[in-house]
Amino acid sequence: MSSEWFPPFNLPELFLASCNLGPLFPTWIQNQTDIIGLDFSNTQISDTIPMWFWDITTTMQRLDLSSNKIKGIFASIPLYIEEIDLSANNFEGPVPLIPPQCSKIDLSHNKFSGNILPLSKVEATTLSFLDLSHNLLSGEVPDSWIYFQDLVFLDLGNNNFSGKIPMSIGYLASLRTLIFRNNSLNGGLPEFLRNSSSLGFVDFGLNNLSGVVPEWIGQDLTQLYALILKSNDFYGSVPHDLCHLSDIRFLDLSKNRISGSIPPCFSNLTAMVENEIGITDHYYTATYGVNFRQAIFSYFDDAFAGWKGKERECGSSFAYLKMIDLSSNELTGEIPIGITKLLDLNGLNLSRNKFDGEIPGQIGRLKKLESLDLSSNYFSGEIPQSMSGLTFLSYLDLSDNNLSGRIPSGSQLQLFNSSMYEGNAGLCGFPLTKRCDETRPESQPSSNGNEDDIFYERWLCVSATLGFTTAFCGVCVTLLLPSDQRHEDLLNFRDQIYVFMSTCIAKLKCIYNKDAGGVTDDASST
Repeated sequence: MSSEWFPPFNLPELFLASCNLGPLFPTWIQNQTDIIGLDFSNTQISDTIPMWFWDITTTMQRLDLSSNKIKGIFASIPLYIEEIDLSANNFEGPVPLIPPQCSKIDLSHNKFSGNILPLSKVEATTLSFLDLSHNLLSGEVPDSWIYFQDLVFLDLGNNNFSGKIPMSIGYLASLRTLIFRNNSLNGGLPEFLRNSSSLGFVDFGLNNLSGVVPEWIGQDLTQLYALILKSNDFYGSVPHDLCHLSDIRFLDLSKNRISGSIPPCFSNLTAMVENEIGITDHYYTATYGVNFRQAIFSYFDDAFAGWKGKERECGSSFAYLKMIDLSSNELTGEIPIGITKLLDLNGLNLSRNKFDGEIPGQIGRLKKLESLDLSSNYFSGEIPQSMSGLTFLSYLDLSDNNLSGRIPSGSQLQLFNSSMYEGNAGLCGFPLTKRCDETRPESQPSSNGNEDDIFYERWLCVSATLGFTTAFCGVCVTLLLPSDQRHEDLLNFRDQIYVFMSTCIAKLKCIYNKDAGGVTDDASST
C-alpha cells in the first residue's frame, strides 16, 4: 500500500489487528475524521505517533495500539478516550494523565518510569481496569485509591515500587484482582484489605513484606481462589483459617520463614477436590462516559509459579492449574492425610523444609498429580507402592531425604533421572545404580551366574530370530513351486525346522547347565 494513498471512505470503526501496516505509522488514516474505534494492534509499527494523529481522534472512544514497537513519550490520554491499550510497546517517560471518564487503561510492558503520583490527583473516576505492570515505575504507591471505587482489576507488578501497601486499597469493594508482584514493598498486609471482600486473585509475591500471615484472610476474603505470598519474609505458622477458603485453587507461600505444621484441615479446600476447571476469562461490566454507557470487558489470570522444577509464567493455562507450594520454609511434622484427599491437585511442592515421617501411602489417590517435589526434607521409610499409579506424573523429586528400600518397579517412577532419588542412602533399584540385593553397582556384574543368564538369553533370542527368518523364507520359496509339490515340500521343511530348533535349544541347555554346575561346585568347595 502506497504511503500516499488515501481511502475514498470515512469509517466509524477500523479494525486492522495483525495486519502488516508498519514500520511507519500509516498516513492514510488522516482523513478518517469520524472514527470512534481504532484497532492497530500487532501491525508491525515501530514508529512514533505523529502529532497529526491526535487531530483526527476528537471523536475516538476506543484505541488499541498494543503489541507493536511504537516509541516516544505519551504525555496524556485524550479526555475523550474511554478505552486505551498501549501495552507491549516501547513508550517511555512518565505515566500519562488519566481522564476521569476512562474505563480501561493498559500501559503494561513498556518503559514508563518515575512515580505514579498523577493518580493521586484524580478525584473521581469510572476506571475499572488499570494495568501498569512490567515498566520502570518507582517510588511509593499513592494512598488515594478511595477515588477508584469502580476498580475491578489492578496490576502494578514487575516495577520498582517501595514503601508499604496503601491502606486505601481496602476501600475498593469491587476489586477482584490485585497484583503487586515483584516490587520492593515492605511492611505487613494492611488489615483494611479485609474489607475488599470481592477479591479472588491476590499476588504479593517477590517483595520484602513481613509479619505473620493474617488469619482474617481465611475469615473475610472467602472468595479467594489464588493467594500468592511467595518470596517475602513472612513468619509464624500457616493459619488454620485458610481452610475456610473453599474456592482456593492456587496457594503459594513458598520462600518465607513459615514454621509449624500443615493444618490437617487442608482437606476442606474443596476446589482442589472437585473436578472443575477455573474461570478462563473474567468478564465485567463497566459504566463510563457522560451518557453512562456500559461495556463488557474480559481478562485472564496469570501467575509466576514454580512448576515442574522451573519458575515460569502460567499464562492462560492458569485456569487449569491447581497447586500448593509451601517450599523453602521451616515447616515440620508429617504430611497430613488431608492433603491426599485433594483428588484434583496438579502440583504439590513441599521441598526444602524440615518434614519427617513417611510419605503417606494414600498419596497414590492423587491421580491428577503432574508435579511432586518432596526433596530436601527428612522423610524416611519406603516410597509408597501406590505412587506407581500416578500416571500423569511428569516431574518428581525425592532427593536428599532418608528414604530406603526399593524404588517401585514396573512404573514410570523408573523413568525419572537418577538425580531425583539421590541423597537417600537406603534407596536402591533402577534408575539408581545400587542394586537392592547387593551393594555392588548393577553396571558391574561379578557373578558368573548373571553372565550365564545373559549369555543364554541372548543366544536364545538369536536362535529364535534365525528360526523365524528361515521359516519365512522357506514358506515364500515353497509358494513358488508347482502345487503338486508344495504340500510335500512344506511337510519336509517343517520337520527340518523342528530338528534345527530342538538341536539349538538342547546345546544351549547343556552349556548353561555345565556352567551353572561349575559355579555351584566352586561355591560348595569354598
